[in-house]
Amino acid sequence: MSTISSDTKFLGNGKWVNQDTGEMIEVNEVVKRVPRSGFEITYLTYFMDLFDKLGGQKYQVFKYIIENRSRDNNTLITTNKELSRLTKTSTKTVQDTINLLKEAGLIERRMGAIMLNPKLVHRGSNQKEKYLLQRFEAFDQADSTEK
Repeated sequence: MSTISSDTKFLGNGKWVNQDTGEMIEVNEVVKRVPRSGFEITYLTYFMDLFDKLGGQKYQVFKYIIENRSRDNNTLITTNKELSRLTKTSTKTVQDTINLLKEAGLIERRMGAIMLNPKLVHRGSNQKEKYLLQRFEAFDQADSTEK
């Protein structure tokens, strides 16, 4: 697969004409990215394998995090104890679930807060996704810098 611009990818045989230069490229398929302005994107394929690992009680914790996160910044402000009470699960189940989600790269965790990876779920434009990705990468380090 080759890329001409960040918005267009070319796969295999076919023809594509660059409107600016007139250059013709032969490809199988042309895939153009479309801005995701204003809607929530969720990559369910990433979750399917995870569902098998999560099972019943762990799934309840994961579902609560997804459904109750802030839509503005993809975070849920909570403690393990509070999350345990809200999901009617044990604190060990919550901790195991948090560890599994973190290992899978789906969340970052710091004291009192969980942030979901915006590559998997977020609401908003491409610009907002970029902003959230920067916040996600620095999220778990914020605790150490705030002290």
